Amino acid sequence: MLLLPLLGSCGNPFAPEKIEPEGGEAQRPPAQVATTPEIAMDNNERAFNDRDKELYESLLDEDFWFTEPDCLGDLVFVWGREIELEIMGGSRDGSRPGIFEQFRTIDYEIELLRRFTELGRDFPKIDENDIDGHPDEDWEVFRARVRMLLLFEENEGFRVDQIMNFKLREAEDGTWKIARWIDDPLSGACGGGEEEGDDETSKLVGGGLIPSGWSSVKKSVF
Repeated sequence: MLLLPLLGSCGNPFAPEKIEPEGGEAQRPPAQVATTPEIAMDNNERAFNDRDKELYESLLDEDFWFTEPDCLGDLVFVWGREIELEIMGGSRDGSRPGIFEQFRTIDYEIELLRRFTELGRDFPKIDENDIDGHPDEDWEVFRARVRMLLLFEENEGFRVDQIMNFKLREAEDGTWKIARWIDDPLSGACGGGEEEGDDETSKLVGGGLIPSGWSSVKKSVF
C-alpha cells in the first residue's frame, strides 16, 4: 500500500460484524520490509489497526523518543523506546497489558500534511543528551493529522485528533525506523488563536467517548 495524502480508512466501530470465510480468518500477506520511509509509515498504520505489537516494535529506532511539548516548547511528556513498547505492547513479563491489548477496537487514520527532509547539518548535537541532534544524518519528516478511535466497548473509550510529527532515519540494515514521534500541543491549551473547545479533539463522539491528546491516553492506561 502506498502512502497517499490520506492513509488508511477510518473504520466504523458500529458497523455490523464482518463474517469471515469458512475455514477461519483470512490471512493478510506479511507486512512489507520498511525499505522506504513511506513503507515504514504504512506499517505504522497497519500495526495500530491490527494491534500488532511485533510489527510496531520493528519500526522503532533503538534511539526512539516520544515527546509532547507545551505551547512554550517545554517538554511535558518524554520517554524512550522501552517505555513506549511497554505502553503499547505490554510489559515484557506479561504482567501488564498494553494499549494494543486493552482496547477492543483501534481505528487509526493519518492525513499527510507535509513531507520534508530534515538536514543533519542544521541539527548539530548541543550535548550528549540532545535527542534532537543528528549532524551526520538526514531524517525524513512526515507532519500529519492523526485521528484515532480507541474503544473498550461500543460506546466507551477515547477519541484522538491531533497534529503529529514523525521523524524517520535509515538504519544500518537499510530499513527505515521511527526515531522521533512528536505530538503537537493541543490548540485549545495554547491560549491564542483558538479558544479551548474549538479544537477537533474536544468534540465528543457518543456519550462515553472521551476526547483526549494521544499522550494523555497513554498515561491514563499505563
